Amino acid sequence: MPVSIAAIGFGRHFRRSLLPNLLGCERFTLSAIAEKDPETRAEAATRFPGLPVLSDAKEVLDSPVDAVLISTHPAGHVELTRAALQAGKHVFVEKPLGTDPAAVRELAALAREQHRTVAVGTMWRHAPAHRLVDQWLAEHHAAARLLDIAVSFPSVYARDGWDLSAEELAFYDMFIHPLDWARHLLGGVGDVDAVLLGGARDGEVTTCIRLLSPSGEAVATINATTGSHAYQVATWLHTTTGDLIEVDTKDRLRVTTSPTWSGTEGSLRDRATLGWEAGQLYRGWARKGYAEELTAFADRIEAPSPHTEPDVSELDGAADTLELIGRCLSQIQPGISAAAI
Repeated sequence: MPVSIAAIGFGRHFRRSLLPNLLGCERFTLSAIAEKDPETRAEAATRFPGLPVLSDAKEVLDSPVDAVLISTHPAGHVELTRAALQAGKHVFVEKPLGTDPAAVRELAALAREQHRTVAVGTMWRHAPAHRLVDQWLAEHHAAARLLDIAVSFPSVYARDGWDLSAEELAFYDMFIHPLDWARHLLGGVGDVDAVLLGGARDGEVTTCIRLLSPSGEAVATINATTGSHAYQVATWLHTTTGDLIEVDTKDRLRVTTSPTWSGTEGSLRDRATLGWEAGQLYRGWARKGYAEELTAFADRIEAPSPHTEPDVSELDGAADTLELIGRCLSQIQPGISAAAI
């Protein structure tokens, strides 16, 4: 039986990125929509005749749906997630899940108490190429040794009711993706260095970040900027077994399986490589990772991993990423206390 799910929020991001993937996932049945804005609510009613389109999220939470997908203003994500868990719903909540890691840890405890699954929409870790990286590392008993991520995002835009600086918006809304993925690959983060570079135009944010693994034996560097007309990501991962894994915009993957520094003339030799790229029949919409994160959410609702508690959520990891963002911001904006963000 498909999982009945209700959407809370019918805004631009939900309509353009999440909705097509939700409708394309046969594991879910969209059963209701809640949207506060009258014009947007009317659009939802036009697109889904016969489906309950409500003005109040509480009406959805009081309904018999199994799960909710929350894609509203980020300032309300924590409270809506709390209310959904208290109503006994599984929750998919779009990033960012607020800015306060302590509040997210409280949600994690509540999810365990309610035996509910919570997924957070930091979709980079779910992209097929990134999943192949995880699979390669596991199969070859390897780990990250050196990680280099270069990424350009669109311009930062302010959100009403969310009183954050351009730098804070960039980190919580955009840089959260490479930070979350780097934390995942490093197995956590020990030491952090973050430097803010001047943008070419007002409102542009460019940063260089260095992360050390908890043991100090692996290092990640992230160069991230906003203000681009193109969304571009390039990743180079050197493993503890000497392999080089390159990922191009989450579409193409190349693995060099033997070290190139061999002591030969020029310190190079033939490179044995394995390549992968998403095929033309890839079913995801917008960017790689959206379809896969929804499928993973359905998997965890229906068949929790036998190796973990059935009520484990992604919330502890989300809190770790928010704490990491706070540490970065405390360095580039000295007046900010990481614990207070």
